[in-house]
Amino acid sequence: MDERIKEILAKGLGEGYVGKSIRGETSRAGFDLETSDYQGPEGRYHDEWAAAHQNGGGQEMIETVNGEKATRVYAGGSLDEEKLKGFGITGKDVIGKLILFVNRLESKTRLDQNAESTDGEWIYTYKILKSVKEIPVEIGEEEIRFRGNLVFVHYHINSPVR
Repeated sequence: MDERIKEILAKGLGEGYVGKSIRGETSRAGFDLETSDYQGPEGRYHDEWAAAHQNGGGQEMIETVNGEKATRVYAGGSLDEEKLKGFGITGKDVIGKLILFVNRLESKTRLDQNAESTDGEWIYTYKILKSVKEIPVEIGEEEIRFRGNLVFVHYHINSPVR
């Protein structure tokens, strides 16, 4: 994956998670979505997702300053609140750890390499499931475990737009 594409994907996602991006709402084919936008020296970034309590998905689109475009689609979520409660945690705790790990790892996750990070009893992993260099496209799996129990999973597909 091109370094400029990785840079703007990581920057836009990070800005969205720390609340520095422009937030909004939109409708696509009659579906209400939330949005996040960032524009800076790396390029421009736009994310749209179905607001969800437990499971959902979305699509990020970027354009580098050189005019290269790419997309990342994602879907997944967390265990339901009742199961999380059995572990002594909440969905809010899980999302808080997701934000912590993604901000900590920055461009080392959700792209084209494996990544891992821990925080006490929490373990975050991102692993590449398939990489097709000829096309190119990357498929990855993001997991968060608490005390060894799976509490969150997202699947990501990264591809240039040509």
